[in-house]
Amino acid sequence: MMKQKTIETLGEFALIHEIQKWIPQAKAIRQGIGDDAAVFNGPGGKYQLLTIDTIVEDIDFLKNKATPQQIGWKALAINLSDIAAMGGIPKVAVVSLTLPKKTSIQFVKGFYEGIQKLTRKFNVSIVGGDLSSGPKISSSIAVLGESEKKRTIFRKGTKAGDFICVTGRLGGSILGKHLNFMPRVHEGEFLARQGVSAMIDISDGLGQDLDHLITESNIVFLIDESKVPISQAARKLARGNTKKELIHAFCDGEDFELLFTISSRKFQALKKFWPSKFSTPLTVIGRVVKWRGNKPGERKHLGYQHF
Repeated sequence: MMKQKTIETLGEFALIHEIQKWIPQAKAIRQGIGDDAAVFNGPGGKYQLLTIDTIVEDIDFLKNKATPQQIGWKALAINLSDIAAMGGIPKVAVVSLTLPKKTSIQFVKGFYEGIQKLTRKFNVSIVGGDLSSGPKISSSIAVLGESEKKRTIFRKGTKAGDFICVTGRLGGSILGKHLNFMPRVHEGEFLARQGVSAMIDISDGLGQDLDHLITESNIVFLIDESKVPISQAARKLARGNTKKELIHAFCDGEDFELLFTISSRKFQALKKFWPSKFSTPLTVIGRVVKWRGNKPGERKHLGYQHF
């Protein structure tokens, strides 16, 4: 009997590709599987954005090292980050929460307090959800947002000559940022208005998420490693080893900063207005260039995959 292939041997992104083949995209959908959010027509000539993420105890957080408020915050924030990557505005959310039967009411209250801190900040309404029991804590939150059709940003769109840019500083999120990061919703909406060509939030690591922005066969990215903004947490983990600092910045994941490409002309306007609107650092880390001949060798293990 032939041994069946498992999701572990296939890998997360190859599995997503398989699922895309199993579930054909409806014609009415502008963007289905393969971006930070699904995109479809909504009222008022706008797009509706729909995204969902799951966090699981012992994988995305450790219960004895995270407060209930931090767990709730992260559960919603990772979804708001997806909406930000599309240049959209989050509107409503539903919360599914799985809990062991011995979970205290105080924990559940704290979880929703963490969620509410973000709903108040970004004017998001919790409109429903589901409760279930299970051996470990997990939560899936779906968020519905909206965007102007001409200002909706996809992963596809990068062009030769574009600058490659990131917000914030990268690496070392395991030391705390992954539980209390601020989703770049306002920044993402502003970047969309400035005409960025493609965008993604950095959830799986800079090295891995860069690949998601390069979808054309005749372009590649050139990164100036000296320009990559490295966080203090990454420097702490590297203990003075500059090579390890860079590895953390490229590979750690869960930075939830915005990675985007933009033409050199539009970047000049962006650079002019950004400092007056945001304290979040904005850094050019490279360029997109045309490439002839064989592609550079494949890079492996530059970021996180679930399988």
